[in-house]
Amino acid sequence: MSTLKTVITTTLAVGFLFASQAAQAHCDSVDGPVAKAVQAALEDGNINPVLAFAPASAEAEIRTAFEKSRKVRSLGGEARALADQAFMETTVRLHRAGEGAAYTGLKPAGIDYGPVIPAAEHAVRTGDLTKLKVVLAAEIEHALTDRLAHVREAQKAPLDPQTAAEVPPARERISAELGFITFAESMHQAILGKGAEQHVD
Repeated sequence: MSTLKTVITTTLAVGFLFASQAAQAHCDSVDGPVAKAVQAALEDGNINPVLAFAPASAEAEIRTAFEKSRKVRSLGGEARALADQAFMETTVRLHRAGEGAAYTGLKPAGIDYGPVIPAAEHAVRTGDLTKLKVVLAAEIEHALTDRLAHVREAQKAPLDPQTAAEVPPARERISAELGFITFAESMHQAILGKGAEQHVD
């Protein structure tokens, strides 16, 4: 059962990793928080809010890219658009590096990352957790309900198989039961902050 539990734990860990990557990836979009800081900096000349999105080790490169973009964009027209794009790409790339993630290019505006990220952003903006708690409670209830229903169905099989034919359903039962318990503990660990929320400096 230890091997089975290891497989289940690994599968769940991958699931949480993808969730974390989705949360980080929204910073790649042209309507994400990094892009908005870049746009504001290019307009008002204040680079400091942009620097806050990247590790200190990236500050020199961002400052250099900013100065180059500001000079080129003064030419107007297509040069301005290209300069803005170049600076945004540089900043987002370095921001992603600070998250320990690869940069795969700017993403278009309007990508649907699901309900949690907008609710979390709302909480960050307003200090109000109401929407986020409602969304998370619904997601948790749905996930637990589905998994427990699978467990209850699997429990129709005997826990102590007496014949060879009873072994596969008993194995499925054990897998479902251990999977449910491990899923619950993985959620608990995520709540305790056993993830990579901080940027790499």
